[in-house]
Amino acid sequence: MKTLTLRNATGAAAAVALVLSLSACGGGDSNEKSGDDEAMGPLDTFFEEIYGGGDEDQANAQMMEVEEIVASCMQEQGFEYTPVDYSSMGGGMSSTEELDVEWGTLEFAEQYGYGATTNPWGDGEEVPEETGEEWVDPNQDYVSAMSETEQAAYYEALYGKQTFDESDPEAEVEYNWETAGCQGLAQHEVYEAGTGMDSEEFTALQDEMSAMWEASAADSRLTELNSTWADCMADAGFTGMAAVGDGETAIYDEVNALWENAYTDAGEDMTAEDYEAIEAGIQDQLAEITPREIDTAVADFTCREEIKYDEVQREVNFEYQEKFVEEHREELDAWMAAAQDAKG
Repeated sequence: MKTLTLRNATGAAAAVALVLSLSACGGGDSNEKSGDDEAMGPLDTFFEEIYGGGDEDQANAQMMEVEEIVASCMQEQGFEYTPVDYSSMGGGMSSTEELDVEWGTLEFAEQYGYGATTNPWGDGEEVPEETGEEWVDPNQDYVSAMSETEQAAYYEALYGKQTFDESDPEAEVEYNWETAGCQGLAQHEVYEAGTGMDSEEFTALQDEMSAMWEASAADSRLTELNSTWADCMADAGFTGMAAVGDGETAIYDEVNALWENAYTDAGEDMTAEDYEAIEAGIQDQLAEITPREIDTAVADFTCREEIKYDEVQREVNFEYQEKFVEEHREELDAWMAAAQDAKG
């Protein structure tokens, strides 16, 4: 799951910037590019102002703020917790700019497929670049010294009580920050409470926005292209697909099922060697999927490119965004103002 990040923009300036961007949304070419970045639609600009645009320093500062809140919360629950500095984890895992090929290109598909069974970042070792030392969770020794009962209580305080429906293992569990322990509380305070996302005042607006995204995806221009894409994929030997995204979803579903089933028979008495054997078996099975993943991803990219799917999808998306902003300008301005007030 991708975590939204926020940028503590200067209140009045950010609000003015948003108003200007919304006012200008009716003119110009929506698909114009600025440098190497795709131009954003007016709603994209709105969320850029609230959540930020990938500022790594700001993102690291927010992660540390989350960790400080978690530490305070855990102390209230009777546990010690040392804030984790995730920015010290190296390996180039925080930025696709450090990949040897650009994500979403044909070259990426040819080398890594969808990145489901492959590792575009190399060996994946979390190693601080400056020291070359292996990253270690500062809470590891503290938790390891606990009994199983104490560890269970610790993780329940940290993440909330984990619910699992044995009668329906595949049932989706709706996330609720209020039942997600100290991590849920901290994530909410840093990433949601300061943006108006949790305000009932904007619930109706968010619902209408969700309906707008669904309508955009169901636009006849895209459904027709999806049908053409599916025919192209079938001609390439990949049948049973109806819409762009089905190829990637199928691969990830297969990988997720593999991981879920791997530990079905795992018992409490399993040794470290047993777990290593299971992990090795998983890697072997993933390696068997990789050639098919790459072939699917290459065909997927090629078919999308032939019908200009991404270009049309962006055009349709921006069109719906512009209409939504025009119809909900006052509500969006109020949301921005509330987000800026919340940030202080």
